[in-house]
Amino acid sequence: MDGATDILSLAIEARGLRVAAIERMEDFTALRDRWRALEGRDPEGTVYLSWDWLAQAFSANPGRWRVLAVFHGPRLVCVFPLKYRVHWSTSRQEFQSEIEAGGRLLWSEYTGFLCEPAYEDKALAALAETLRQSPWVRLSIRYEGSRARAAKFMAAFPAEAFSARHREYFINKGETDNLICPRVWLPADYEEWLSTGPSKNARQKIRRFTRRYLDSGECTLTHASGPELKSDIAALLRLWMRKWAPVKGSEVARQVAANYLRILTVASQLGLLYLPVLKRDGKVLGALGHVVDPRMRRVHFIVAGRDESAEGHFIGLLLHAKAIEWSIGQGHDIYDFCHGNEPYKYSFGSDESRLAYFTVRRRDLSGPAGPLDPMSRKEALGRVLSFVEAGKTPEAAAGCRQILGLI
Repeated sequence: MDGATDILSLAIEARGLRVAAIERMEDFTALRDRWRALEGRDPEGTVYLSWDWLAQAFSANPGRWRVLAVFHGPRLVCVFPLKYRVHWSTSRQEFQSEIEAGGRLLWSEYTGFLCEPAYEDKALAALAETLRQSPWVRLSIRYEGSRARAAKFMAAFPAEAFSARHREYFINKGETDNLICPRVWLPADYEEWLSTGPSKNARQKIRRFTRRYLDSGECTLTHASGPELKSDIAALLRLWMRKWAPVKGSEVARQVAANYLRILTVASQLGLLYLPVLKRDGKVLGALGHVVDPRMRRVHFIVAGRDESAEGHFIGLLLHAKAIEWSIGQGHDIYDFCHGNEPYKYSFGSDESRLAYFTVRRRDLSGPAGPLDPMSRKEALGRVLSFVEAGKTPEAAAGCRQILGLI
């Protein structure tokens, strides 16, 4: 056993495999090469489950994540990145650990398991066995994108002790199913896509808008790098805020915009950002932020900003069409519109991919594993302090007693 695994906090033997819990950056870093090798063996992986992407999420959030890593001998065969949060139960007067997908610390579009197919069944069962023995009350994984792993994992939690179910997730007052991801499968040639992919109306508009705004030189389409990129990201988010702050409220919109800024910044640092900007007379009319997945040859559309006052309704259609042209030119296979089945996404010839959203809950919260993971002591202590400052003495005392029980 090497240094990457012999100091981990949890190791069990399950069906010939070993499951180890990783929650320190030095241990996560030690797995980098084996993790990257696993990425190459998983045909259902995504850039959001890559070591490089998750390193950005985890390094910025110490004490809030754990990775369950499954080994067959020294071979890393499966990983399950997790995010931990502390919930205060008013009914039970106790802190409880709740688990989400680790990638959501960086608002990843896709989450779930990175797994070598030959080990999938045994590895998922071993992960579930590990979690059954661990302290938590609710596990909720949203945007899991594999074909069958969610169902296999859920089936490994006995119904008498756990409640496992799939969930729906609608936004925009129920109008948008956010678990549907429209995707455009890309041919080798842009003209082939333009002739066969978009609807007839969209095709005509794309050709007309290209001639009028780009071929004429009235507008320019750029993809900046270096110092200009920072100003282009800022311009995109200003346009996004202008549209969505009145809808979402200023405070919520600012937080969402901050999340987008973090995603785009990380993508840029990793060399995975594609951000086309449409300008007229030096003024930004619109921009699109994408995360590029070079291994899976996919381009993920993340966020758009456009000048809603501009006449002609050409900005969004032209930007996406030219982003698809760029994606084809780079040799990618899929242009992914990501979460949400908004009607405009289907004008480009998209089909659908559905993501999983599932929860697992413990039926008996007084079991031997307990409700609070020791890893979350610091966060729980912070909550106790807030109780003290708010004059909530009974809650503070109950929280202290619970934390003392973990020491």
